[in-house]
Amino acid sequence: MNKHQECVKDLNHKQHKIHQRSSVLQNKPRRMSERREINVRESQESQEGMRSNSQTFPNQIVEAFHNGSTRMRSWFCGKEDESKKEELIRSTQSLHHYIHKYFNITNRLSEILNTQMYQNIPAVSANESESIEQNCVRVRHVMSQILGLCEREDKLVQKSIEPAPYEKIAFSVGSLEEKAAVIKDVHDENMGVLGNVFCPLVTVQLARSNLTDVMPPVELLKSQPVSSFVLLGDLEQSSKLITKLLCGSQNHQTSLDEAIQLMQDLLSILRPPCDSYNDILCEVEAYVKIISKKM
Repeated sequence: MNKHQECVKDLNHKQHKIHQRSSVLQNKPRRMSERREINVRESQESQEGMRSNSQTFPNQIVEAFHNGSTRMRSWFCGKEDESKKEELIRSTQSLHHYIHKYFNITNRLSEILNTQMYQNIPAVSANESESIEQNCVRVRHVMSQILGLCEREDKLVQKSIEPAPYEKIAFSVGSLEEKAAVIKDVHDENMGVLGNVFCPLVTVQLARSNLTDVMPPVELLKSQPVSSFVLLGDLEQSSKLITKLLCGSQNHQTSLDEAIQLMQDLLSILRPPCDSYNDILCEVEAYVKIISKKM
């Protein structure tokens, strides 16, 4: 290769490098512009993502709060519902107890009269297959028999003893021991004309004890229609069955409240006279016990 050719080759090589550097310099602004566009797009996408998250986050909070509030309300409503069911069961059990208590007191009085006055009053039992009203009518009938018997015996006692001792027995505010002493004296003086020593005191006390006022108030019960179709045995059912029986297919919460009220209304009719009836029995039993000690 001659010197001229080498110079040409060297020149061409230098021109090629110059051309490459020129291309790089020409493309560099375009690449920088593209990079800026990419950065701008990425920044915009990032901002849009943040805006989207900022909108979604409060919504998630609201939804979570709503769900939590709903669960909390459901929890409280469930607790309240259970409390009302327990209240209904307590009311029905109390009503069931008081109706049976009427029969128990009546049978105890009958037992005392049969023993001390040689009567034959049959025992009477509550019937779970009868309505509340029917059971109350039956026990009231036996109570009326007891009252009638005692009123007849009371008149006989008044005719057989002096007014003074009778007044002490029937109306005196003296202690049980004082009345028992009077009865023993009357019995000794009359040589048993009035029968068993317990007879005058028991019959006079029952005849003067307002027994009529403590009988089941059937007329008031008739003002409560449920007393005529709810069986005594129904009072031992679950709260669900009792509510359905009393109120039918109404709103559950309304039905539960109404069922409680119906039972409490019946209780308010039967409980006070039954408690007073029990007081009469306790007094008669106390007299019998005291006189037994003195004999």
